[in-house]
Parts: sequence; C-alpha cells; structure tokens
Amino acid sequence: MRIPLYFDYACPWAYLGSHRAEAYFGEIGVEIDFRPIHLATAREPASGPMPESGPRKSRWYMGDLMAWSEMIGGDVDTSPRHLIQRSTRLALKAALVAKDAGRFREYHYPTYRARWAQAKDVSEREVVRGLLAGAGLDADSALARAESPELEARLEQETKEAIERGVFGVPTVFVDDRMFWGNDRFELARHFAAKAR
Repeated sequence: MRIPLYFDYACPWAYLGSHRAEAYFGEIGVEIDFRPIHLATAREPASGPMPESGPRKSRWYMGDLMAWSEMIGGDVDTSPRHLIQRSTRLALKAALVAKDAGRFREYHYPTYRARWAQAKDVSEREVVRGLLAGAGLDADSALARAESPELEARLEQETKEAIERGVFGVPTVFVDDRMFWGNDRFELARHFAAKAR
C-alpha cells in the first residue's frame, strides 16, 4: 500500500512529519509517496490573513513544536525569522528533478534539515545547487532543469491537483479518499491505513 504525503519546505510541521513518516507508516507495510506542492498557492484565499498570535499562544506554539522535535529527534532552529518569507519554489522544483532521477531521499531529507535544522535559505540558487550535488546529481544540469518552464508548470500542476483533491495545508496524507492534515493526524491516518490493508 502506498499513500501520498504532500509537503512544502516552508512548513516546520511538514518537516517533522517527513522526518518520521516513512518509518512510522512502514511499520504497518505502508510506503510514502512524497509530493511537493506550493503551500502559499494551496492555502485557501477565503481564509484571509493569518491572525496575530498573542504571547500565550506564541509560547504554547513554540513549546509544542519543540516537544515534537524532541520526541521524534528532528532538530529545529526557528531563530532566523526572516526565512519564513523566503520562497521555496526552487527547492520544490529541485525535489521533482531529484525524484525523477531516483535521488529523492538523498535530496529531500538534507533539504529539510538545511531549512529547519541549519537555518539555510533554500531560496538561494547556490544552496539548492549544493543540495543537488550532495544528492549525487550533476548540480548544474539538475539546477538548470529545476529552473526551466517545464518544472515551473509541473509544480503548478501538482499543486492544482492537490487543491482539487482538497488539500489546503501540509503535511497532508490520504488513505484512499480520506484526507488527514497535520503531523499530529498521522496516528489517525495509520489507523485507517491498517484497516484498509
């Protein structure tokens, strides 16, 4: 059994979900099909701007993120707040290139660590080039393909198809037609995946 996991390198919760998904679902014989999408595009326009969090909620949010990080062993560095506004499009398109080349995991996990554990700016060409090289790819040709109109259109199409399926955030997984949004919904997803198997 194979289930899709929609992600964007912009989201720390999708980082933590990606960090644990393969082992967690693999325990019941379920494989993960990682699918990059552009989160800002998938977010529902009618939902309006994100509300400002007060100090109590902000403390809770950071504590919750750090607790999950500790529990699953996924280091998180949230100190460089300026990275939140950086585009992840190039990194996502490079993930598709790596996936086509059979080097997805070798690119995906280091890229998430680069963004959320090492606070690197994955919108920068040289950062993405280094990640592609580290995945064992010809960095120049892989980067050129990631920057091509073909991959731009493909990311848009992957995102559009996710939206049509109901996706509005990441990480999101599906078990048949049942959707589960959030790292903390993996327990529910695993329950229904076990039933489906």
